[in-house]
Amino acid sequence: MEGHIISERYRLKKYLGGGMSSVYLADDIILNREVVVKLIKSDPYNKEKMMERFQREVQNTTRLNHPNIVTVLDVDDTSEYHVLVTEYINGPNLKVYIDQNKPLPFDKIVELSLMTLRGIEHAHNRGIIHRDIKPQNILIDENGQLEITDFGIAKALSETRLTETNQVMGSVQYISPEQAKGKIADERADIYSFGIMLYEMITGELPFQAETQVSVALQHIQSPIPNIDDFREDVPVGLKNIVYKCTEKDPNDRYSDAGEVIRDLLNYRNMTTAYKSNTKKEKAAEHTVPIVPPPVKKDSVKKEPQPTPPPVEEKEEKKKRRKWPWLVLLLLLLIGGTAAAALFIKSTPKEVEVVDVQGMSLNEAKETLEESGLVIGEVTREYNESIETDHVINSNPKSGKILQEGDLIDLNVSDGEEPYEMEDFTNKSVDSVKEKLDNLEFKSVNIEEEYSNDVDKDDVIDQSIKPGTKIIPKEESITLTVSLGQEPIEIENFIGNSFENAKATLESQGFVINIVNEIYSDDYDKGIVVGQDPSYGAFLPGSPINLTVSKGKAPKEAKEFQYNVTIPYGDDDSDDSDSKDSDSKDSDSKDSDSKDKKDKKKKSKSKKVTVYIDDKTRNIDSVEDSFEIDEDTPYTINLVLDEGKTGRYKIEVDGNKVLEESIKNE
Repeated sequence: MEGHIISERYRLKKYLGGGMSSVYLADDIILNREVVVKLIKSDPYNKEKMMERFQREVQNTTRLNHPNIVTVLDVDDTSEYHVLVTEYINGPNLKVYIDQNKPLPFDKIVELSLMTLRGIEHAHNRGIIHRDIKPQNILIDENGQLEITDFGIAKALSETRLTETNQVMGSVQYISPEQAKGKIADERADIYSFGIMLYEMITGELPFQAETQVSVALQHIQSPIPNIDDFREDVPVGLKNIVYKCTEKDPNDRYSDAGEVIRDLLNYRNMTTAYKSNTKKEKAAEHTVPIVPPPVKKDSVKKEPQPTPPPVEEKEEKKKRRKWPWLVLLLLLLIGGTAAAALFIKSTPKEVEVVDVQGMSLNEAKETLEESGLVIGEVTREYNESIETDHVINSNPKSGKILQEGDLIDLNVSDGEEPYEMEDFTNKSVDSVKEKLDNLEFKSVNIEEEYSNDVDKDDVIDQSIKPGTKIIPKEESITLTVSLGQEPIEIENFIGNSFENAKATLESQGFVINIVNEIYSDDYDKGIVVGQDPSYGAFLPGSPINLTVSKGKAPKEAKEFQYNVTIPYGDDDSDDSDSKDSDSKDSDSKDSDSKDKKDKKKKSKSKKVTVYIDDKTRNIDSVEDSFEIDEDTPYTINLVLDEGKTGRYKIEVDGNKVLEESIKNE
């Protein structure tokens, strides 16, 4: 592909190698500079989704800005490739450097390790894990500066085609046990891979080698790290123990973060420097401080013999220390004369005044004090806002004190401003959080907003610097993701749909349904929505939606009919017996009989009347009225009928139908 132009900007001019990607040296024809272009084959079966994941993950790495991390310049996609553009480092990778210079001096190993770890620490503090730390991904420029490349690429690829073919992420020679098992990898996976790389820098060999990648991966999971002494016998105990702790199988037994490894390496280097200085001054027997290895798990490391610190002479008080030489001198003058005295004076230690080294860099202070004849003792560190990092706060003894040549002097060195441990601001009010961050003097506080169904409006959803990260606020920018509250929902227009369907749909979306009115409609059947307020737009769940529903077509004009009827009581049995005897009575007795008949009728039992009506508002199966009578009784019936409709009434006495009639409104 040499000569091709990618993304209308990068002309490929030299193939540099490959692996998970094809790597080319290219010319940026817009900015006229050399860059590195990595072409990563995209997945044709899930292209759009994978492209989004790849761009999102790789673009996260553009937030990294550190001298020990290669800068990502551009991210793009073509129809065939994911494209990643980085700065060009003119120099070999660390793998080539190790092979060409092994065995590496221990000072050089520590120097390379510290640069690697500082780049890793910077990325980890921003929530980015490399997942593929190896010498091939570490470049050394012509000035000896080390830079890590491919941050974020391992995760980006793990979410695309590699996981779909069940390949294990990370180069297998440096892979952590948890990655080899397919488990989630955190910062400690990078520390394990660094430990394997440190082993290789010390010994010139990889700890695990086999014919297949699967066999190597199994060794990372199951086999202990080979003894470093089998490859190189002069390795200091402190340096070996750092390797062993980095490469513990259980992540909980390793260093928890890159900062811890950096501290142990600095302690190792400082102690080694003190030891070398003492040797140079031939004071090792008096002043050497033993190299104390970092604490390690008892069963995880082969025990090494620990160096026994040589005895250190206790210093006498200055007055006592100075008194006896002059007594001896006086005695020699009295006994042996001038020659003996001159010999003694020549062998007496020279007095040295402690130089003021406050504010000097540690290396400059060491050089100054050693040139004056003093030996650097313990180097302690503490946070100090006024003294620059790695510069001297004070010495012990202090400046101006008179010591003898070869005496020890301790240095207290600044670790710079005390870092602030990032708090967890999620679910807190953005106003209160921003006020606190402003008081901490962050370089900038940026706000991004998004909807959330879980976090209240104006509360923090996420933060770009994760809780627990130690930072110097004035050197950092932070982005807060703030909740806009629940996301509004675009409502449908349900006019013309059934009320049941509209109600079910809107309630499932969280809206509250109100029936404003029911009206007659010549256009919509009964139960159909004829009005909606609001009828369009996006609204929050819980908002009321008002619906107007059809009652169907309006009825024609109704008419009321009124009928007067007489409900018959019926004949009484006593009246019949009285009539049979009437023929045998004389005319005088007839009047008496008539009076008796009326009295009997008044004493007869009451009968129950039930009225049924079928019209516009009533049903024939329902009782309209019920009462009792003891004689023929007049009754008024009212029927309401629409035009063209028929109604009827029915009257029963003691359960027997006595009247019934149908009426039509014509």
